[in-house]
Formats: sequence, C-alpha cells, structure tokens
Amino acid sequence: MKYFDFHTHAFTDSLAPRAIGSIASFIGDVRPHTDGTVGDLLRAMKEGDVNASVIASIATKPTQFDAILAWSKEIKSEHVFPFASIHPLDPDPAGKVQKILDAGLLGLKIHPFYQNLPVDDKGWYPIYDAWQETNLPLLFHSGNDVAFMGQDFAHPYRFKSIRKNFPKLVMIIAHMGGWLTYKEFLQDMCGENVMIDTSCSARCCPVELGREIVSRHGADNILFGTDCPWGEQQGHIEFVKKICPNECDQEKIFYLNAERVLGIKVTDKLPE
Repeated sequence: MKYFDFHTHAFTDSLAPRAIGSIASFIGDVRPHTDGTVGDLLRAMKEGDVNASVIASIATKPTQFDAILAWSKEIKSEHVFPFASIHPLDPDPAGKVQKILDAGLLGLKIHPFYQNLPVDDKGWYPIYDAWQETNLPLLFHSGNDVAFMGQDFAHPYRFKSIRKNFPKLVMIIAHMGGWLTYKEFLQDMCGENVMIDTSCSARCCPVELGREIVSRHGADNILFGTDCPWGEQQGHIEFVKKICPNECDQEKIFYLNAERVLGIKVTDKLPE
C-alpha cells in the first residue's frame, strides 16, 4: 500500500522552533511528532511508511505570500507537495493565483482563524473566484481550533454558501469535515460535492462517528491526512483502517484519491 498524507505542516529551519513552540503552548499534552522542519517531516514519513505529503502553509499577512511561494518552490519534490496561501486582504488575488500556477504548485490552503476572517465572508470571494478556474484543490481548515475555542469561523455550516456560489471550486474540508464538529458535518455538509481529509482525527474523532462519515460521504470523497506534526502517521493509518475496513476503499483514501485530485502518480519510494 502507498500512503499520501494530504495535510501536514512544516516551516523554514529558522522559523520552525518558534512556530512549534508557539503552537505547542496552546495544545496541552499533545506532543509534536517532528521539530517542524521539512527534514524532520521526511524522517517521520519514512518511519511511518508515508510516500509523499502535502505541506500546507498559512499566510497570516498579505506580505508573506512571496516568501512562502519562494520556499515552496525550493522544497517541492516527488515526496513533498507544498500548498501556497493567499491572505484575504491581498490586493491582487488573481495575480497571486497565476504566480502559484507558474511555480508549479498544486494547491492552496486557507485557515480562517489564523487569517482572521470567517470562511464564508465575502472578503474571501475574489480568491475563491480566481482559484476555482484552476481546477486545483483548496484545502480549508474546518471545525474548531485549539487556539480559538468558542469561535465558529470554520464550522461546517459556513461551507454551504461557498459550495453554492463557487460551483467549480475543488473543496477539501479538513479534519473529518470539522475538528470536533463531526456531527455538524454530518448534518450540514455530508453528501455535498466536497472532499474531506482525516487529519487530526485519530485522537479526536470517535470510531463510530468516523464509520458513519465514511458510509454516508463515501470513500471516493475522503483523503488520508495526519496534520503532522500534531498527528502522527501510523496512528492515522490505523484510524482509517478502523473506520473503513474495505481494502479497496482504503486504497482510495490512502493515495488513489490524492492522485486523482492532484493529477499525479504517487511515488512508490519512501523518502531517503
């Protein structure tokens, strides 16, 4: 079996210690499984039998776009697929989308909490409108966030208007449809034309709820993800096997769906 992790995070070597330390201060007893660098992610991937991973960056300011894009171009490989990020206050989202395409990147990530705008706010619309023409995936944070508990910037119901207003947008709603809002996903978005990933779910999503999501939403619409360094690879592989016992459907979740969405072939080699 090959494994493509559709949801990880890493940082430049200089930024990683500060970024990991800052995020770790919010999450209590959850130990990061890497030091936040690309090199250590590759180590964890090899140990966890993961062939390739998306690295999802987040632009918390409009001015961070160019640095994220340049770094993404440096680190991309057959094992690492960086996703770019555009801030909702960017004055030229269409131009930024073209730069992402010119760089050969295959996805975009937004995080409404860290980018300080509810996911269905019209401030995002120029980005959604430009991105839907690419036919490439937009990976959304969904549900709660440990650093912003009590806010609903990304709760599942907010994705309804995005689906309606941007019918060509390839939407991937992270964290089993919403971190700690699994029942809300089943109520509001399950069965809609969106994909979800399994990231940060092994510790948090009850197996029975996970099985219901797989049954109702369909294995064709689910991508394997971990949220590494906050989720680890083998634990999430075992979680997927528990919520989806069918081996043919496991193959779709673990890598075939990623191949289809990204238009790639997942390498059968592990990172060196």
